[in-house]
Amino acid sequence: MATNNPVDYFTLVACSASIRNMGDSGYVSKMVNVQAFSCINVSCSTADHAVVLTIETNNQPNDTPSNKTFFITDIETNVPFFKRFIMPNNFFRIKVIPKTTPLPALGTQMHLNTSVNSNNQFSAFTFLNSPIDVNADTNLIRTGNDFNVDLIRNIHTGFSKVNIQGVQKTLPAAGVEETIGLGRNFTLNTGACEQVVANAADDPGGTGARNIRYIGILSDGTAFNSNFTSGVGTGTLGLNIRTVNRAVVSATGTGLKNAGLITVQTTAGSLALSKINAGENVSHVGIYGVETSKRLVLTDVNICGRSDAEGVLKVIEMNSTGMEFVLGEFLINSSYQQITYRLDGLVELDSIIKLNFHNTSAISTGNININVNVNGMLCPIKNSF
Repeated sequence: MATNNPVDYFTLVACSASIRNMGDSGYVSKMVNVQAFSCINVSCSTADHAVVLTIETNNQPNDTPSNKTFFITDIETNVPFFKRFIMPNNFFRIKVIPKTTPLPALGTQMHLNTSVNSNNQFSAFTFLNSPIDVNADTNLIRTGNDFNVDLIRNIHTGFSKVNIQGVQKTLPAAGVEETIGLGRNFTLNTGACEQVVANAADDPGGTGARNIRYIGILSDGTAFNSNFTSGVGTGTLGLNIRTVNRAVVSATGTGLKNAGLITVQTTAGSLALSKINAGENVSHVGIYGVETSKRLVLTDVNICGRSDAEGVLKVIEMNSTGMEFVLGEFLINSSYQQITYRLDGLVELDSIIKLNFHNTSAISTGNININVNVNGMLCPIKNSF
């Protein structure tokens, strides 16, 4: 086709804007007739504030019948967005609305450029080592890499590999049930949390742990990934934490590992959320929380270990109110066992998976060593359009 031929390519002034001080109401374009073209090209960027870009379609030039959402995405501050779409309907419009309000007194800058062209889509390609967009608009066949390998490498945007691993080294008392690796049963928490460091060497100037990174879910369902300074004794974290999915020593002194136990608990120690045992640098607690904007697909559970006291290992789903649902139970006894079980379960947003061991015997002393790992994949919620 001829370059910039008006018949083949056309800039839509009605759906383009350069706004220096966009207010709280954002920008809403007119409904535009695009029947003569096949593709929409949308480029957008903002400064100082995140926005939500929405494309709405209709077969009428107005809002009757009501518009239908064709595409929606968040655009972060100073992150350019560009995407090409197959023409969805006879008419469409674009909305760019601030993600949160009120905006600063001077508003925020927004640049939107929309064009149409009559040639077919040509985005049906990808570099073999590049991320695959969760909202890709083409059929894509990749034979270069195994899907699970690319999942672990974070090639697939919006999806991530999940390993829920717990290690139980201490036998619970007779008849007692504990969350593996935690030393007590995990229950739902919404309150403030604190860090407890047992060894004086785990201090900013010590030979042990100096910084600890906590990755998990806050009480409002949002994900967090925060680095805190270690310090002997009890110190507030300033966060209301629902779950600590993983705790990792991120910096150490010359000892290269934490010298003592590091615990996350609620204020006054009424509930425990996570533990890093001495010398391990990482938590091995069977707890995983799912954030509000994700769902968790569980694939399988792998169990190996033994216990002098017979008991039951449970895979439990807990909802946002604290109700528990047992997804699987596995008998553990004094004979070494290795079990692989296919779960194929879907865990909804705001839920928690925990791995528990219940000592069903009358034996309170003895040896136990159980290693359990649940494999899963964290997925975005399905589009509503």
